[in-house]
Amino acid sequence: MNRYTLTALGIAVCLGVACSSNSDDHAPALPNGGASSRSGAGGRSPVGDSGAGGTTDGGGGGEIEGGAAGAAGSADGSSGAGGEGGLEQGTIIPVTPGACSEDATWASATPLEGISTAADERLLAITPDELDILFLRDGAALRAHRDLKSAAFGEADTLTIPDGYGVDAGVALSADGKTLVLLATTGQSFAAFTRASRSAAFADEADTSAFTGINQRSIQTMQHYAAPVLASDGKTFVFAAFTPEPSAGFPSGFEGIAVVYQSVWSTSSWAMPESISQNLFDGTSATRPLPSGLSSDSRTLFYVDEGSGKQMARFRDRPDAPLYTVVELDERTGAVPDAKCDRLYYSADGDILVAAE
Repeated sequence: MNRYTLTALGIAVCLGVACSSNSDDHAPALPNGGASSRSGAGGRSPVGDSGAGGTTDGGGGGEIEGGAAGAAGSADGSSGAGGEGGLEQGTIIPVTPGACSEDATWASATPLEGISTAADERLLAITPDELDILFLRDGAALRAHRDLKSAAFGEADTLTIPDGYGVDAGVALSADGKTLVLLATTGQSFAAFTRASRSAAFADEADTSAFTGINQRSIQTMQHYAAPVLASDGKTFVFAAFTPEPSAGFPSGFEGIAVVYQSVWSTSSWAMPESISQNLFDGTSATRPLPSGLSSDSRTLFYVDEGSGKQMARFRDRPDAPLYTVVELDERTGAVPDAKCDRLYYSADGDILVAAE
């Protein structure tokens, strides 16, 4: 179990191993993708604010910046006891293991039955319950469904792409498989497309109402978007935003900016997004971090680093904390975890593969 230990001088961090649950049985493994390697772990985020410290005559509760409430001071200058919600020196704050393990190796994989063929396939999105998948086969967008995650996918159907929208910059699929998010070919407008059931085709009508603020922001900032991802609970929307290169090229010394944004659901629309790459893994217009998946607890972000060409996973202790710890997943392009994060779907060498943790 991960845990924080508070000391008088600051916050010391102790990391443990987060374990995931067992996966279904698979066919003999193929050595696609190779073993992952940790590229480094940074510090952890500060703990959340505690309640106000108690007081004695003439004393007030102090607070350590970034988190725990300090002990109350007394009138004679001695330290008083912390009040309700305060944390005493040496208190251990447990951090429960996340859905995804930082030590998962994903060392082997098998072609996804019913999907991988002799053609060139690339994963676009798959639902956390592993029942609906969107993918490209020789450049054509397709969709497929299965009733059990242990079964093969059924015959794929054409994924209808309405005029003015495309899949080249990525797609997002809701956990129930009934909502599809596409990006306009302008690169500056998201829209939702829905269907009545998981076996039906998506409607052609584009609904941009939930993305009004995000779409208006792209016009104001002149940024373009890419790589949308919906959290399994439907309350978080993650995507990349970047500065498109002008026809005349960037000015000398400037290569554009690329960041990863996160927006949370607010009543009936997505709130104004905030950066979660936060200079930790910001990129340029040619080296963008492109999200591909989000764990069911929103504590692990999977993304492709265009600069290195590698798939990455970044971890945090809370859904609102910085993504400090990073693990390389090598050539497992477009990686998407299942709900338990004990299986990983990705593209490699023209196939769509699934690997067990």
